[in-house]
Amino acid sequence: MGLYNRIIYSLKEVRLMSKEEGNIFTFAVGLISGMVTGVVLGLLSAPKTGDETREGLAYKISNLKEKAKGKFSKLQEYGKDGMTRVKSDLQERASVISSKLDELAKRGSDVLIQDEIQ
Repeated sequence: MGLYNRIIYSLKEVRLMSKEEGNIFTFAVGLISGMVTGVVLGLLSAPKTGDETREGLAYKISNLKEKAKGKFSKLQEYGKDGMTRVKSDLQERASVISSKLDELAKRGSDVLIQDEIQ
């Protein structure tokens, strides 16, 4: 029995079992067989040698790393700007609340003084 026939036979057996065990098993088998197929086809159709592939991957990873650093720096700047805006806004609101509390305290003391006079 050839490799192709064994694979087909195994898949038929898996299909029979998957009907009994449900959709999760079917999904897992499909996922695994798809991954294996992708790896095999990728290795068979790779136009580069292993060294060239590793160099290419290292280059791409290095580029991704630099891009990630750039994005992280921008995110940090955005976060710092946002914190500065929030801090300024909170200080403004605290100032308004403080002045209103001072005004209420003055009104309260004026009312107390008025009550004592009467």
